[in-house]
Amino acid sequence: MKLVTYRDSGGSARVGELDGESVQPLAAASMIDWLKGDGHDPSGDTVALADVQLMAPVPVPPTMRDFFTYKVHVETVTKPAGGIPEYWFEGPVFYFTNPSVVYGPGDPVARPPSTENLDFELEIAAVIDGNGEIAGFTLYNDWSARDVQKHEMPVGVGPHKCKDFAQTLGPWLVTPDELPYADGRLDIEGRVFVNDEEITGSNASEMHFSWEDIHAHASRDSKLVAGDVLGSGTLGRGCLLEIGPMEGDRWIEPGDTVAIEADGLGRLETPIVEPS
Repeated sequence: MKLVTYRDSGGSARVGELDGESVQPLAAASMIDWLKGDGHDPSGDTVALADVQLMAPVPVPPTMRDFFTYKVHVETVTKPAGGIPEYWFEGPVFYFTNPSVVYGPGDPVARPPSTENLDFELEIAAVIDGNGEIAGFTLYNDWSARDVQKHEMPVGVGPHKCKDFAQTLGPWLVTPDELPYADGRLDIEGRVFVNDEEITGSNASEMHFSWEDIHAHASRDSKLVAGDVLGSGTLGRGCLLEIGPMEGDRWIEPGDTVAIEADGLGRLETPIVEPS
């Protein structure tokens, strides 16, 4: 099934099941409640998808862990420091990112004043259910300030301000049975568009570590709760850091619209604006 969090005509946040171009409202007060097993019954008449404002499936996740699982991406990122560390091959590493700055479909993201090198990241995220297992998948754009990141990473404490300003999730949460999911991998094509021009793409199945590996590592000596988000890390060639800046040697700027999409997971568009 496909699940959405949306604002109804009165501005209230609701949870619904997506069926084609219609949304069936559900009784759950929030997506986290639905993930815990509450409110799965229908509640009210169906509404047209075009008439609702979609939000991030989980607007405020309890935690967000972003992994580093695509070797092609890791090779590019670690090349300036001498290549992939041996420890990377022992298990899927991750960092915690900011669940307080989650944006949904169509929500504008401001380019931070501190960066001239704003970058997108084509990712997929798993969302955890009330039993600590993977409930479903959604698209995830992990925005990055690359010039800030270049100075932060040598300090050795992981990404911080270069990732602290925006995370975009959506447009819906899809249960694994709706997707080509086998052996812990999603065999789907992901694509990135800037101003409706396709500029890169990759297959999500090319991950070095599987979703089962990611889940096992995240839950080891810890606890996963309903609504936790586990990011895949950037798909191979899924960011400008890998493929190089766009024509004119430019990065993402205010006025651009970035869209990431993947088969079965929909399309997640984000307009970039000046900071307020």
